[in-house]
Amino acid sequence: MKQHLCVIVFLIYLAVVANGDMFIRSRGVHFMLNGSPFYANGFNAYWLMYQASDPSQRPKVSAAFRQAAAHGLTVARTWAFSDGGYRPLQYYPGSYNQQMFKGLDFVVAEARRYGIKLILSLANNYVNFGGKKQYVNWARSRGQYLTSDDDFFTNSVVKGFYKNHIRTVLNRYNTITGVLYKNDPTIMAWELMNEPRCTSDPSGRTIQ
Repeated sequence: MKQHLCVIVFLIYLAVVANGDMFIRSRGVHFMLNGSPFYANGFNAYWLMYQASDPSQRPKVSAAFRQAAAHGLTVARTWAFSDGGYRPLQYYPGSYNQQMFKGLDFVVAEARRYGIKLILSLANNYVNFGGKKQYVNWARSRGQYLTSDDDFFTNSVVKGFYKNHIRTVLNRYNTITGVLYKNDPTIMAWELMNEPRCTSDPSGRTIQ
């Protein structure tokens, strides 16, 4: 039985080595891809999901990835959030705009097509596209007494909204690739917040 188990494990190992799992790993201070060093050379494009949510604008997204790949870029950082307001991803906590989510599906699929890894940012420190202020306002509308946008980092209701958003994005089934986001090696990293700040506690302990 033990020998059979060893053989099965070895065969699984050979399959992984042969096919490559394509996930970016870390080894010491280096990123690794299929056992070789991976050097990030990328660009920032917050607008990809927003543009891709309109099918008529998707060629712009495809062109961005195509040109990036042609110039040797390997990573793109973009938004996986848009909270409240006009054409949001998240109308209110737990309620999502499927047209916008399909736009993000397209972004992930096109990045995969052109060999570009993604860094997906999950919230914004600033008011643009909702940000932590929107989360705080949602909690206020549910009876929470909050005095500062920095309550985003400490209020249990707000943190619950935010964690639910993370859970929703990670478990998103991509309507184009058929792969859950959390299982897609196209996504290199998850950024918890764009440029986080907590002005009420400059020590950084509250954010941590």
